[in-house]
Amino acid sequence: MSTKSDKAVERQMQMFEIEMMQQVFTSMTSSCLAKCIPSNYNDGDLTKGEAVCLDRCASKFMQAYMQTTKKLSTMASSDSKVVTGN
Repeated sequence: MSTKSDKAVERQMQMFEIEMMQQVFTSMTSSCLAKCIPSNYNDGDLTKGEAVCLDRCASKFMQAYMQTTKKLSTMASSDSKVVTGN
């Protein structure tokens, strides 16, 4: 059975994860818009090229983020094993 403090820690971790995903999304949006959408656009709709560029950019950004997260998780796991001696 979990205690109130366990639930508070879990809630805090969930909030931290939400904030991190918001930062990733904001960073991805800014980066991909700067790369794919010209500053002097004339049309309210995306061109096919812009849409493809945004799709590829977002996909690559998320792929890099997931690989980085996986690597950091592996490193953190290795570090905790060294600290605990397991």
